[in-house]
Amino acid sequence: MAIMWLQLTTIEGMTMDKTDAGAAYILAALLPRLEEIRPGLLDDLVSGLAADREAITDDGKMTPELDAVFLSAERILGRPLQ
Repeated sequence: MAIMWLQLTTIEGMTMDKTDAGAAYILAALLPRLEEIRPGLLDDLVSGLAADREAITDDGKMTPELDAVFLSAERILGRPLQ
């Protein structure tokens, strides 16, 4: 968990503020537990986020800030949004 925490605190050279880092840490701890209770939950979440990313990109509304949000989500989930 400590290694995951260190990886979550930076995105593409940007440092998360304390609130964002704290939320990411809680999610990183919570999501595997939820996956144990409901197998497939993370796959469903990844699929939904990937669809959102694709729709935003297709609409020409992707910005570097929004892309950073999706990169952060990938790191928290520990898997790419495909």
